[in-house]
Amino acid sequence: MKRQNLEFLLGWLDALRRGDDEAVRHALDPDAVWQAVDPEFCCHGATEIRDTFVAARDAGVDVDSIELIGAPRHAILHARWPEIVESGADFLDDVYNVFEIDDGLVTRIDDFVERSAALAAAGLQQG
Repeated sequence: MKRQNLEFLLGWLDALRRGDDEAVRHALDPDAVWQAVDPEFCCHGATEIRDTFVAARDAGVDVDSIELIGAPRHAILHARWPEIVESGADFLDDVYNVFEIDDGLVTRIDDFVERSAALAAAGLQQG
């Protein structure tokens, strides 16, 4: 299941990269929720989540590196970028997006600053 979730996320990222915005949306449950690190930033529904990822892509946000981590019901995307992004009281240069995947759809995305918190949210032990 870990590999299947990694392959799912790779396909989703590829659709985003290729500009296949409908494929990006269709991989998201219609009632999916994305909770960012900043508690005031939350997206509700597949279209809003897609639009946020597409806006970042279209803005040309530069990414230095990505790391993908598989889990039985999740996949984690760890992204680093050179520009500092303001989030609440902190400044971020990386984030862990924890994708919850159920029956081939993303049902929830939660963002974390700490690797250990992201791993715990995905049901993985750090080690």
